[in-house]
Amino acid sequence: MRIGFDVAQTCVDKAGCGWYADSLIRALVRVAPEHEFDLYHHFGGWINGSVQKGTRIDAPNVRTPLANLTPAEAKLIWSEPVDFSGRAAQPDIVHANCYQAPRINGARLVYTVYDVSFWAKPEFTTEANRQTCQSGTLAALQNADGLIFISRNSQIEFERFLPGWLKRTGRPSIVTPLAPRGESKNPMKATAAGNYWLAVGSLEPRKNYETLLDALELYWDRSNRRLPLKIAGGRGWNSEQLQSRIESLGRKGLVTYLGYVPDDLLPKLYSESFALLFPSWYEGFGLPVLEAMTYGCPVISSDRTSLPEVGGSAAFYVNPADARQIANAMLTLETDPKLWTRHSQMSRVQSANFDWAKTARQTLQFYLEVIKSPQSPER
Repeated sequence: MRIGFDVAQTCVDKAGCGWYADSLIRALVRVAPEHEFDLYHHFGGWINGSVQKGTRIDAPNVRTPLANLTPAEAKLIWSEPVDFSGRAAQPDIVHANCYQAPRINGARLVYTVYDVSFWAKPEFTTEANRQTCQSGTLAALQNADGLIFISRNSQIEFERFLPGWLKRTGRPSIVTPLAPRGESKNPMKATAAGNYWLAVGSLEPRKNYETLLDALELYWDRSNRRLPLKIAGGRGWNSEQLQSRIESLGRKGLVTYLGYVPDDLLPKLYSESFALLFPSWYEGFGLPVLEAMTYGCPVISSDRTSLPEVGGSAAFYVNPADARQIANAMLTLETDPKLWTRHSQMSRVQSANFDWAKTARQTLQFYLEVIKSPQSPER
């Protein structure tokens, strides 16, 4: 089987979609050396100015047929109908990961649905991003031969907005959860040695940093330890006032803003932190929760959307609208070392349920199912 795989979002500073594509293709190549993989560094309407940061894999069954194209050349390649003649081999199946759903003649198309927050919570995204995600998903309803959901909640939300569509069209679908980036080689923490709280995620409204900072100030008023907060995440949209507040709290010693943190530095942050604070309003999956648990880092998480799927019984769940509840959870965890140790151990156990090799095998089996399935009569 020749698999065309979209890695367009890995060519920029990677957020959740980019990390998904990078981690999944690496796992696919590891578990399926008998298949051929073509990595597409431009995909559909996602044309990169530079592909230098993009995922590359040194393996005899992996090729990057579009990586040397100029943006203008790439745009021509992805014009409808898509024609790879002279540029790339004909794939049997193409996996779309960046909210693009182009049809390639002769190939089946699998489309990853991360979430439908652009319908469920449009206030948490820019209009440009909302339109990109919506148009890509609507195109997928026409072009995709199969859908992959990254959480059960994402599938439920999809069916809430499009009731009966999957059953009516007969399109195959599957839930294949994410897994941590890399594997923790650190020993499990035996004591609550971390000396800071950690938050991971870009500065944008959906991540709920304003309420988190309210909780941090309440916590500082009552704590005897007064651990500071470290924030690892790029500057997102509509974050000017938030950045100003972070700078102000930083001058008082409450917050250290680290900006976008490369993946090779995240393990150290997770393993040395006291706990992860993740009161997000909406997540398709919630990768920082899983990655923190991999390093034995307890998690205080929002109780919304997919996050209980990820955290299981290992996380502390809070109402993301209630700063006092978040602060109380922080104080409870801080003042009970035995509780901290128990949740550190539970976090390691919970994170072991998620594995990229397992997800890759499920994905490969799904590719075969899609290839064998009849095309939808709605196309």
